[in-house]
Amino acid sequence: MSTISTIQGGQTNQSSSLQPRLRGLMLLGAAAILLAACGDKSGPNAEKPTGQVVARLNGEDITALEVNAELQGTQIPPNMPRREAEKQALANIIERRMLMQSAKDRKLNEKPQFQLLQRRTDEQLHVQALAADVAAKVPQPSRQEIDKFIDDNPFLFRERKFFVLDQIQFLRPANIGTLGFETAKTMSAVESILSAANIQFRRQPASLDSLGANPDFIREITKVLEKNPNELFMFANQPQGAPAPVMVVNEVKETRIIPFTGEKARTYASNFLRNQNVQKALQAEREAQRKLAKDKVTFQAGWEPTVAKPAPAKALAGTAPSGPGTAAAPMPALAPAAPGAESSLPAPADAAPTPAPAG
Repeated sequence: MSTISTIQGGQTNQSSSLQPRLRGLMLLGAAAILLAACGDKSGPNAEKPTGQVVARLNGEDITALEVNAELQGTQIPPNMPRREAEKQALANIIERRMLMQSAKDRKLNEKPQFQLLQRRTDEQLHVQALAADVAAKVPQPSRQEIDKFIDDNPFLFRERKFFVLDQIQFLRPANIGTLGFETAKTMSAVESILSAANIQFRRQPASLDSLGANPDFIREITKVLEKNPNELFMFANQPQGAPAPVMVVNEVKETRIIPFTGEKARTYASNFLRNQNVQKALQAEREAQRKLAKDKVTFQAGWEPTVAKPAPAKALAGTAPSGPGTAAAPMPALAPAAPGAESSLPAPADAAPTPAPAG
């Protein structure tokens, strides 16, 4: 900048003093070109990456941080050295970027479908970042909160229950309310109703561990069974890929008590409560944004959102499990289908506990 300022401020009618300055500028320009060549980041004479820069592609740095991000969530084989896994991750990054550049060269990124997907991906990344930020601000539960949760849910801890079940699964038909399930008192009666309606079903042994299920869900099941240990109970779930909700009818054949206590139980309770509080915080953020959207969104006629009211779950021939968490209860962990069972129903999906107990 000083050289340019000097030229602009010089006397243009003094050619003798201008020539040395021009020579000086030419020399400075040549020196700059040489320095640029020496510092070129691409080509055969490029500088070797050092420090956090592990490679360069077309002059663009690829850092160790990017390699570590590429490996995140990847299970490295026990017999593979960490550095070999990092090299493979680096190769993946390079290949992906080369393919990306090829797509750009073909101007595929200018196509409408690409831009729609790009915008959707960008929105999802922003939502994930917001969710992580909200979750990071949720504090760990206090010791008093943990103790209260353990005392309020004995069937998860000191009286943890493990149910051995006889189970029937079938895809929910549109006319389920007219089939007469409320009169069924046995699993054979349920089979008869389904067979008469020509509804395909699968009957199999299964199990339910109270530790891996929604506490409200287990609480409602316990209430039903306390009134009548032979009561059938039914709930709905829609596993990924299922064309309709899967109805699950259960009869408890045996109940075992398997206590869950000590530090592992406290860790489980702490994780459960924090996860629950994170979900509440995320839901509060959703509700806040929905309220803001009411004044910012206008819809074409017929495109306004429809608010659906979920139907309450019903117990067969008995009281309905209608606790606040029942509708949102995750699919309980089920035993695998009996060998040789044939059905178009999706295979029972194991439900992951909300927090996994430590150790």
